[in-house]
Amino acid sequence: MRKALLVSVSAVALGAAAAPAHAAPPIPMTWTGFYVGANAGYVWGSSNPWLSGSPNASPYNQNALTGTPSLHPHGFIGGGQVGYDWQSGQWVYGVVADFSGISAKADASISPFFGFKGPNTVTWSSRYDWLFTARVRGGFLVAPNWLLYATGGLAVTEVRDSVTCTTTGSGCGNFVGGWEFSKTSVLPGGTIGGGVETIFAPNWSAQLEYLYAKFGSTTPGSSAGLPPLFTFEHHLNLIRFAINYRFGP
Repeated sequence: MRKALLVSVSAVALGAAAAPAHAAPPIPMTWTGFYVGANAGYVWGSSNPWLSGSPNASPYNQNALTGTPSLHPHGFIGGGQVGYDWQSGQWVYGVVADFSGISAKADASISPFFGFKGPNTVTWSSRYDWLFTARVRGGFLVAPNWLLYATGGLAVTEVRDSVTCTTTGSGCGNFVGGWEFSKTSVLPGGTIGGGVETIFAPNWSAQLEYLYAKFGSTTPGSSAGLPPLFTFEHHLNLIRFAINYRFGP
């Protein structure tokens, strides 16, 4: 009896000693180091045009009947990022840069927009092609592998704006067939936002992030040298999911 009990106790002790050797390796809890990753999400914004020139003056000699429409481009955004984090206790600070392609466009038409000289249709269009940001970020670890953070910095985007007036007579002013204004611009601006990130496996993290970006305005010009009539204002919002590979300190 005593021999059997001794054998049983020895087996339990050996099993307990061997268990840690077969356990899964712990997830490293340091956030310090470089990382690279990929992201994808949804972008929406506003590219609202407004009448900044005078349609009453020559060579237009027209009157605007209504206000300009609101444009709300929206669509897909996806790209990659690279960054570096420093951890100090429960605080994490870092820098990050990312570049993403955008497929977001909107257009709207008003017919007629100009009055007194015949039928006409004016169409406004705005399209975003890409976005670059360079930001700082800082946050607090609510758990060793969960980070809540705020971020802000530089944002740069490329946008194409256009305005077209079509008519069968003189409805667009003293121009047979109408006119078109267009401009492709690289616009600098600022961005602010925040997100949550978690280390879910050794060297791997996932994050969900929201950013708001505000850019300068654009005034499309005409290839015919006509005085500009419209100015566009530009704002973007985005929410995206990202996966990062972390190299460690």
